[in-house]
Amino acid sequence: MTMMRVPMVLIAAVLAVLNNACGVGLTTAKYPPALGPKGVTMHVQTAQGQLSGELIEVRDSGIVMADQKLRFLPYSEILSSDVENTSTRFSIANRTAPKPVVREHLRLLSRFPYGLSPELTQQLLSVYGQTELAGSNQ
Repeated sequence: MTMMRVPMVLIAAVLAVLNNACGVGLTTAKYPPALGPKGVTMHVQTAQGQLSGELIEVRDSGIVMADQKLRFLPYSEILSSDVENTSTRFSIANRTAPKPVVREHLRLLSRFPYGLSPELTQQLLSVYGQTELAGSNQ
C-alpha cells in the first residue's frame, strides 16, 4: 500500500511546483494599465526638461502624451524615456525613432493603440482647453 502512495505524493508535488511556476512574473492582475482604460505613464527627458504623463498615442514621427496638456513629442526631441513597469528595452532615446518592434510594443501600451482620429483628437484637445497639440516647450 505504501508503494502506491509514493507515486501519488510525487505526482502531487510535481503538480504543485508546476502550478506555482505559472504564477511567476508580472500578470494582468498586477499591471496597472491592464486594470483600466488608461495608457502607461511615461517619463520623458527633452532639452527643455522632464515631462511625465500618460502615453496617449504612438505615431511614426513621435508620441502623444498627456500631462497638464495634450502634447506631441517628436522622436527627434526625446533624449531619454522611461515607461513605468516596462523593460528599458522599450525606451525611446538619443533623439532617434525607436525600432518598429519597440514602437509596436509602446503602441499597444498606449491609451489609443489604434490611433486618434481627427475628431477624437479635437474632442481631447477641447477637454484640455487647447486648440492644437502642445510641444515639449509649451
